Order: sequence, then C-alpha cells, then structure tokens
Amino acid sequence: MFDNIADRYDLMNLVMTWGQEPRFIRDTIDAVKLGPTPKVLDIATGTGDLAFEAANQRYGAEVHGLDISTQMLDVARLRPGGRNIHWATGDAMDLPYADNTFDAVTHGYLLRNVTDIAKTLEEQFRVLKPGGMMASLEMSPAPRNVVKPFSTAYIKYVVPRLANTITQNPDAYEYLSRTSRAFHTADRIEAMMQEAGFVATGYRTYMFGTMAIHWAQKPAD
Repeated sequence: MFDNIADRYDLMNLVMTWGQEPRFIRDTIDAVKLGPTPKVLDIATGTGDLAFEAANQRYGAEVHGLDISTQMLDVARLRPGGRNIHWATGDAMDLPYADNTFDAVTHGYLLRNVTDIAKTLEEQFRVLKPGGMMASLEMSPAPRNVVKPFSTAYIKYVVPRLANTITQNPDAYEYLSRTSRAFHTADRIEAMMQEAGFVATGYRTYMFGTMAIHWAQKPAD
C-alpha cells in the first residue's frame, strides 16, 4: 500500500494536516532534545521528513532512516541531502541494530500500522542508549467534545476523497482513516510507553486533539 502512494505521500500529508505537517515534524525532533553530534534512528521514515529534519537541526548528526517500503525509501534517497542519511529496509518490530546504539529514536504514523505496539516500543527501548530520548508523531481519536463529530466526518469522508484526487488511490487512505479512528487514545499510548520501560513520558496534542506528539526517555541507568 505504501509503495503505491510513495510519490504523493508528502503532498497528501500536507493536505490532511491543513498545511501544518512541517510544524509537526519540527516539534517531533525538538522533543528528543538532540545533543551536538547525535546518532539518530527514524523508524517508518517514509520519504524521510523526520530524518532530514534531524540532520538539518544538528550538523554532524549521524541519521539512519528505516522503512519497510522500498518505494518510500527510493523517494527519500532522491531528495536533497539524501546521500547523507543511512537508509535501510527493515521491520519496526525487529530492528536490525545492536542494543544501546542510538541517542534518539523518532517515528511518525508508525504505531497504528504495526501488529504489536508493545513489541515495537520494546525494540525502540532496546536500541536506545541509556538516557536516550524517543519521540512519536501519531494521529489520535478525536476527544469526546463538540469537535468530535466534525473531526470524525473529516477523517472518514473527506480524507479518502482528497486521496482520490491527489493520489488516485483512495483505498489506501480509507485504510488510514479507518485505523486512525480506531487507534488508541494519547493517554493509552503514553501508558504503553511506560509499560515498555520508558520514563519522563508526555505528549502534546494538536488540531483539536486529533494529532499528538509523544516523548519518552530510556532510564540513564
């Protein structure tokens, strides 16, 4: 599915977020508090937005981008600066890296697309160095308030129609809208991070509670 929408993925994300996607990317990287020359892993990197932002924020950073979709990675490699990032194909639930390798781990829109969130978080915890930070950008179910009916209608009906216009693949975004509506709340995701062993957890919501940036830390010892 992601292979089929790779060439229009960035544009669709920009439209779906009402043009706020660049801000979400910056805030996600800000949340991991990168040091001077960090080693960073971006999982489910897609076309590399988070990986490129990490590289741009910290000159001298060693940035790795991993994704299961080869077509997404092909797009990422061709972007300006793509040769400066280490791209790899791999599974978020079985990361091909040694324990305690990275200063920071990031991902966007990953957790709703894996079959085992707990295992995915455990793998991130494993490859982080003690004291390292993780940050995640995810869509969240709309909170039960006056906005919920409008948000639900937007994700359920409008997004697939936009996808049909932009990507010619509405089925893919019908899947994405369906998984977004059925996804865990931000509170539950934070609890799952704590269950995986992370500390100093937190999150910030955007777009009337329908987007969330989570952050967490691996204990220093």
